[in-house]
Amino acid sequence: MLYLTIQIAFLLTIASLIGLGIGWWLCNKTTQTRSTRMPETSDNPFDARFRLEQCHRDNATLRRDLKEAEERTEKLQARLENSSQQESDVLERLEMYEIRVQALMDDLQMRDDTIAVLEHELEQIRDDGNSSNNA
Repeated sequence: MLYLTIQIAFLLTIASLIGLGIGWWLCNKTTQTRSTRMPETSDNPFDARFRLEQCHRDNATLRRDLKEAEERTEKLQARLENSSQQESDVLERLEMYEIRVQALMDDLQMRDDTIAVLEHELEQIRDDGNSSNNA
């Protein structure tokens, strides 16, 4: 029983030390992040002017990037519209050619039918000619 009590006390001591260490580390970590988030304002006007100029440069850079992105977007939209227009032109041509092919197929079928009728008539004429020669 005494052995169990000593083990529990030992583990509680270790847990307390670990908890204190983690708490101390987190406390230092939060104070460091606060100091980095809020820079100290200085009374030096040159620092303020430098930061202002840096903000203007960043602003100009962002505006230039925005303008380039807008130009790229316009070009892509023009390409998309042009490609869809080209696609509709191609589709119209394709439909026109399909109509022409169908007309040619109908014409071909009509000629095939005419040829078949003429061949049949020719056979009849030959048969009539052969039967009149034989008689």
